[in-house]
Amino acid sequence: MLARIGTTQELYGVYYTVFGSLAGEGHLIKNFFWCGPYSQLQLAVYKAAELKISYQNDDSFGVKRYK
Repeated sequence: MLARIGTTQELYGVYYTVFGSLAGEGHLIKNFFWCGPYSQLQLAVYKAAELKISYQNDDSFGVKRYK
């Protein structure tokens, strides 16, 4: 697939964040990619809110720049 040089499009993903012992040895915080990428920030925020509700108001879902 060919890509244009010089065009930068920001992509966003929904991540699940765990803290402490759930993150594993040697980690205090670890982010797990959950879904995406989305080209529009609002779509990613909407999906994170939808996931939060469907997982019993779990605040661990958040939006970050997709890498």
